[in-house]
Amino acid sequence: MLRQMILGLLVGIPFGYALQRGRYCMQTAFRDILLARDFTLFRAYILAVLVQMILVHVFAQMGWVTITRAPSFWLAAMLGGFIFGIGMVLAGGCASGTWYRVGEGMVGSMVALVGFVIGATLTDTHLKPVVASLRSFTLGDPRSLAELLRINPWVLIALFTLVGGLWLVRSPQSPYQRGWSWYQTGLIIGVIAALAWIASGATGRNYGLSVVQPAASIGHFIASGRTDALNWGTFMLLGIPLGAFISARAAGEFKKRVPKPQRLVQQFGGGLIMGLGGVLAGGCNIGNGLTGASVFAISSILAVIFIILGTWTAVYGMFMVDWDSVFRPREKEKKYIKAS
Repeated sequence: MLRQMILGLLVGIPFGYALQRGRYCMQTAFRDILLARDFTLFRAYILAVLVQMILVHVFAQMGWVTITRAPSFWLAAMLGGFIFGIGMVLAGGCASGTWYRVGEGMVGSMVALVGFVIGATLTDTHLKPVVASLRSFTLGDPRSLAELLRINPWVLIALFTLVGGLWLVRSPQSPYQRGWSWYQTGLIIGVIAALAWIASGATGRNYGLSVVQPAASIGHFIASGRTDALNWGTFMLLGIPLGAFISARAAGEFKKRVPKPQRLVQQFGGGLIMGLGGVLAGGCNIGNGLTGASVFAISSILAVIFIILGTWTAVYGMFMVDWDSVFRPREKEKKYIKAS
């Protein structure tokens, strides 16, 4: 247990520090593409995936890590990812964004975190048969894109690095951003994510960063008191708000912020939905979007695509549609006639 705690915190604290300094929230990254036509944080995300992709496969070649992937449960990944994306927008942050903002003193994120842990725990227990049923729809033996296409993974690494690298290099100057630049953020988070495979593997857990399953494990521990529910992932997760707190205090950005009650209810509901979608998809924006995508896991790639689609659907419905004009067009027309 002590070994898991030390190795987990050694990754979680720097990860939380980097998330806070880079303002790295993937809900914001996906949302801003549609809402503001801003790709700043999305560039950081792509760079982090590329860096981790290269390093993890190098580590695997050297025998330092064992790459594991979830089965290619396409239906659960797509449905869970879409649900998770909607939950992110309601909660006001992704899974990792919610955890690091707790370290900044944001009460709304604390409430969303509670909902997230409850949602993940309940889904992992009471909805287990439903999850298993949806996950029974798979593509068969292939678990990675390389296996599906029957090509060497280094071919995909070279292709994605070339295309992604050219896009990043040719990206225009980003607007002012607090904290680290997008390329500093992407590079540092990518390195931390790659090293997480080594730290996690040293405890017998052959996977990198993830948030959903560790959150469910924390819920199981709280409900049962069983210490065997805790592992490397749970201690890594607990290190995130601690690292973010250290960063926020050093930068003078720690401040207790309490939103209105209606917003708190919305964020709690968003957290619940994220927990449900994350367990169903086998991961969140970190476990699927950052870790799984970097090793070409089919289920993770599908989950990320549908997390983005779910995010855009919620953003469009919440911020881009004038519902008054949709449901009360006649009243607006009457007002216009009177005014003229």
